[in-house]
Amino acid sequence: MKTNTIKTLLAICAVSLTLASCTKELSPNSSELLVPATQAYILEVKSDGATTFALAGVTPAFDSTADLTADEIEFIFAVREDEKVARDMYFSFFGKFGLKPFENIGKAEDNHIKATEKLFDYYEIDYPALSENGKFEDAFRQKLYDSLLLKGTPELEAFKVMALLEETNIVEYDEVLKTIVNPNIKIVIENLSKASANHFKVAIRQITALGGTYAPALMTQEQYRAVIAIGFEQGKRYMYKNNGSSTNSGNKLGGNGQRKGSVNRQGNCTSSSNGTTPGSQNRQGNVGKGYRGGK
Repeated sequence: MKTNTIKTLLAICAVSLTLASCTKELSPNSSELLVPATQAYILEVKSDGATTFALAGVTPAFDSTADLTADEIEFIFAVREDEKVARDMYFSFFGKFGLKPFENIGKAEDNHIKATEKLFDYYEIDYPALSENGKFEDAFRQKLYDSLLLKGTPELEAFKVMALLEETNIVEYDEVLKTIVNPNIKIVIENLSKASANHFKVAIRQITALGGTYAPALMTQEQYRAVIAIGFEQGKRYMYKNNGSSTNSGNKLGGNGQRKGSVNRQGNCTSSSNGTTPGSQNRQGNVGKGYRGGK
């Protein structure tokens, strides 16, 4: 048992050292993100592949648009809850195995949750606080979390669970990007997709280091090879657009400075200044072809 543990730790360290030697540390200057007429990255990619949003730079990249529809509000909520599934899973694995990749990627997923909430804050949408770790109001997500948590033993299988979650995000975020109209939602989702690709590669390298293999569940072999062949990526650079506004208040559709929408803990949009509520997806947040939302 002790020998296996040592081998596991040596494998993890070997992969980490390899990544550190071939990946440049990318840390955008947050103050630069707030300078008008400049372009800057909003993703920060660590040498171990953990990928986070430079949160101070997210809102400056947003543009003034129409208020969010009920469908858009429910979609953002669904995305937040899906990111929570990954975060809670990785923190649980870290508690079980004590391996840093789970902690680092878990912290990155927590950052992704905050990035989705930037959209709610910008559009002045009331939303509930996160439920406790490992708990979900949506029955589909609860069942998914519980089943994958059981599969994640030993650590090799836990990294396979990570790979599955990140692969699912890559495929479904890329699919939903084909139908997103709101440019600010698009910014968040395209960067979440890029972060998922980076985290997927982290999982695959850990699986390989532990002597395992991973068979893609949703990607074709061609898509899988294309993702793996590319190093960690930081995504696009974005222009400062909204003249320092922290909300979409320049758009007067909502009027009178009132809150412009709300969503409840079940993911049901209960109010919106732009159209009827709830959304057309019956709390599922399935805006965009192929996005799973809640089931």
